[in-house]
This record gives sequence, C-alpha cells and structure tokens, in this order.
Amino acid sequence: MALKQALQASLASSKVTSPKSLLTNAIYLEDSVIELFGIIIYGTPWQPRVDNWAFNLSRGQPLLDKWNNIPAGVDVLLTHTPPLGHGDMMLDGQRMGCVELLNSVCKRIKPKYHVFSHIHEGYGCTSDGYTKFINCCICNENLEQTNAPVIFDIPVHPHTKQFYLQNVKKIMKRYHRSEKK
Repeated sequence: MALKQALQASLASSKVTSPKSLLTNAIYLEDSVIELFGIIIYGTPWQPRVDNWAFNLSRGQPLLDKWNNIPAGVDVLLTHTPPLGHGDMMLDGQRMGCVELLNSVCKRIKPKYHVFSHIHEGYGCTSDGYTKFINCCICNENLEQTNAPVIFDIPVHPHTKQFYLQNVKKIMKRYHRSEKK
C-alpha cells in the first residue's frame, strides 16, 4: 500500500492527472475498440480475482458482464487473462483460464486472434480451428525474460494499408482527441 501511495504522490506532484496521459505514442485500450488498417482490435484488462491486483473480478457473472461488452466479430481480442484451456496451465498442472471468457470467445465474439498473457507458464499458440489463441508472455513465473516476443502478420488489403500509412498522423490525432472527451 505504501508503494501505491508513493506512486500516487509522485504523479500528483508532477501534475499528471492520469497515468494514461503519459502515453503519448501509444493507444491504451481499456474496455475499448480501435480500427487500424481495417483491423478491429478490442482490449480489456479484467481477470479472475488474484490477491489484490488491479482489474480483479470474481469468476462468474461479474466477469461475464465484462466479456458481454466485447463486440462480436472483432479481428483481434486483447485480454490479460487467458480463456480456459488455452495457454492457461500452471507448472502444477492447474488450469487458471476463465471459462466465461472461453464461452464468449468461441460462441459469440469469434475473433481471428485472441492475444493474452498472465499465465507465464502458458506461453505459446493454440487454435480451435477458427481462433488462434496466443499467450505472448515473455517472462517465466520468476519474471525472468525467457520467451521470445510473439510476432504474427495479419493480412490487409494493399489499398487499405497504403491509405492508413499515408494518414497515420491524422488518425492518431483524431484518436487522442476522442480520448480526452
């Protein structure tokens, strides 16, 4: 708790109103969506309750309510926690994934890619035949970097890519303006 108070005091003394305001060259997705190069990306940080960490919710209806906010048909789903059965196995063999997330992903959302981390031991890729599940955690359970970053390509139409590359500065300015509202 002392660390949290020290960080809050430091931000206040620096006149930082929100940690998000420090991200000047990034897009922060917290229960939100963005379209880039024609690719629809949705990000959400929630996870089943673990100690006193941020973005904790109880399993069951509280998490399902969050997953129900994710629009169907996104191309890339970014979550912190894995779905049950995909990149969620601990060293002791226990699965830590979220069953509500798995059902939401497979039955309703149906993204092409579901990218997550949280379970450090679950690094790697799996598929259910439609969605590619990617646990991209680069560190092990001791927080030591042991895994390579996961890099993958998503095909886009050449004209779409050219348009976005020519207009990326305008698009980013528009995005950051809408964040401030």
